[in-house]
Amino acid sequence: MWRTLCQHWDVFLGTPVRFWFESEFSEVFGLTEQPSAANADALYDQLSATLASPEFRPRALFDRFRIAVLATTDDPADDLEAHARLAADPGFTGRVVPTFRADRYMHPGETDWAARLDRLAARADVDTASYAGLLEALRIRRAAFAAAGGTATDTGVIDTGSEPLDEAEASRIHRAALDGAVTAAEAVAYRRNLLYRLAEMAADDGLVMQLHPGVHRNHHRPTFDAYGPDTGHDLPAVGSFTEPLTPILRDFGTNPTFRLVLFTVDETTFSREIAPLAGFYPSVYAGAPWWFLDTPAAILRYRRAITDSAGFTKTSGFIDDTRAFCSIPARHDMSRRVDASFLASLVVTHQLAEEDAFALAHRLVDGIPRATFRLG
Repeated sequence: MWRTLCQHWDVFLGTPVRFWFESEFSEVFGLTEQPSAANADALYDQLSATLASPEFRPRALFDRFRIAVLATTDDPADDLEAHARLAADPGFTGRVVPTFRADRYMHPGETDWAARLDRLAARADVDTASYAGLLEALRIRRAAFAAAGGTATDTGVIDTGSEPLDEAEASRIHRAALDGAVTAAEAVAYRRNLLYRLAEMAADDGLVMQLHPGVHRNHHRPTFDAYGPDTGHDLPAVGSFTEPLTPILRDFGTNPTFRLVLFTVDETTFSREIAPLAGFYPSVYAGAPWWFLDTPAAILRYRRAITDSAGFTKTSGFIDDTRAFCSIPARHDMSRRVDASFLASLVVTHQLAEEDAFALAHRLVDGIPRATFRLG
């Protein structure tokens, strides 16, 4: 695979992928040559030797990258034992916190939904065969996550519909799903109701609610069948927030405990929906450009689209959800360069004083993310 990548290095010219790779190879791994078919094996050996060195152990890189907070994403049924061990380890002074993600319980039409409920029931010590039991189990596990240092939740859904159901109807659908008789329409209604209930819980316990909607997962069935999920065939969907989030924002939008960070892969929603929502609702924040949009060009478009309505303090600051640990410096450096460029454009057009721009540059990578995610 590495040889194939090196043989086709020119394919990535001008793309953010190449920007990240070259930054990472040079600044993290110390490579001095661009990959090619001729040097592929030599570079592979150099990278392998570097990765095996003590300086590239995860904790050493954590310190080298000067990471202030790293958050994992965890199922409510996870035991969080690794977090407890890390927190109790005197040899590690970094901050690693869990993030509560309950997506797996929102889709009663999926074949293993009942098994997921059983696992959650065992962890929370609550019978999840009932709808009320599921909600109670989720509340119990949210409290456990908060006790383990978590400050946020994350939810990924295809759309942001959030119409609540009355308890009788939700309970009926829950039972039908366990009996294998739930319809597609009922499954959608149940999922949208649970999104509302998760917001309701956030308004009660103060965990910051992150919402990542609008991705068509596993768009190409043959690729999914051959290679499984998360293999490059997820695609953006058209996004919408203002109308579908009306029930949540009507009931919790001005609640001082509730906080909602909105992410999108549809950048047309930045100026049309997310920025105005963040501009009005004290609970709503504009999440950083995500997935298909965390690129130099898209981040600059984001700043231009968001700032008019929401300013800087109603954004998340740049937060990164990469799965590639060694790419963290490259991605954050890229974002900081783009933000500096945008701030500079405001200075030269006399929309921002230079001293304010310097202060904002620091706040965007430190104070604003800490405040948004209640990190203290």
